[in-house]
Amino acid sequence: MRGQLILFSLLLLGAVHAQEPATTQQAEDAVRRVVRHSGLVPNFIVRPNADVRTAIAFVKDRQRVIEFNPAFIALVMDSTRSDWGAVSILAHEIAHHLLGHTIDPAAVRPGDELACDRYSGFVLFGMGATLTESLAAMSLTGDPHGTRRHPPKHARLEAIRQGWEEARRVREGLPPEPVHDPDGLRYVLSFVDDANTYYADSLGRVLWFDASAQAIEFGEMRDTGGGTFAVRWMDEDYLVDARMAIWRRSTHGMPLQVGKLEKFAR
Repeated sequence: MRGQLILFSLLLLGAVHAQEPATTQQAEDAVRRVVRHSGLVPNFIVRPNADVRTAIAFVKDRQRVIEFNPAFIALVMDSTRSDWGAVSILAHEIAHHLLGHTIDPAAVRPGDELACDRYSGFVLFGMGATLTESLAAMSLTGDPHGTRRHPPKHARLEAIRQGWEEARRVREGLPPEPVHDPDGLRYVLSFVDDANTYYADSLGRVLWFDASAQAIEFGEMRDTGGGTFAVRWMDEDYLVDARMAIWRRSTHGMPLQVGKLEKFAR
């Protein structure tokens, strides 16, 4: 039995390596297609890296790089039975470059991730993907509860849907969908080195939206008494003190002030 398991593992490893050239070519082609539909000249280095969990965008030696795990991309294409899943993943990483997020790769900004998801949905519509095809990869790989770097699956699916619907309205010559402030907004949350603005409503939901996006819920804030609050999103916990300063603990357990809370005023 042990020998059979070893043989199976070797065959599986060989199959993954055999897929790598084809998967790499497909990834490079997908990046060119996405960039072409953005009206830009492709100037990204696209390369496989088995040490990357999924895909990542970064800048090195002034070159814009996108690395991806070939086995992950192959799994997505196989599970979704099309290449649209891989295209959506790479479109998200391209958006990180186009929106300037790779300038500060260590930052954790949920609004940035949702903006890239909206871009993914927008560009996939232009490339001919259905809404179901545009959502397929996130439906398969998104984390239901979110992680430290990425919002929960439901928020990311909503962002992709918004981008896809916005592109549809542009194609059909329809005016932009009117965006209104959600009812019941109570607080504004702002964070150091994060250009996004977040809101908390009367239901305790933490929301993100911008000038062209409908509100997307991705976290929660609850009253802990005495003028203090607990905020949670993306597997992170924050404390708002009575002075409305937002704190979190560093990896060494030290409290760090990372933002501020203000009452919402239209």
